[in-house]
Amino acid sequence: MSPGDKYKLSKKTFMQDGIFILMNSIVEIAEVHSEGINVVYNDKEGYPHVIKNLSENDLSPL
Repeated sequence: MSPGDKYKLSKKTFMQDGIFILMNSIVEIAEVHSEGINVVYNDKEGYPHVIKNLSENDLSPL
């Protein structure tokens, strides 16, 4: 798992900063660090949002 890799979000749909983050969406790895994994999620209008501190269990390979 390295920056730029694409994964499917397996975490159930949740809200972050007023935006619904949908389960099974494709996300791109931004950073991998000791606290967790940061990913970039593009909403339905194409705007990017950073989701911070996900675990490996929240992501599944494409």
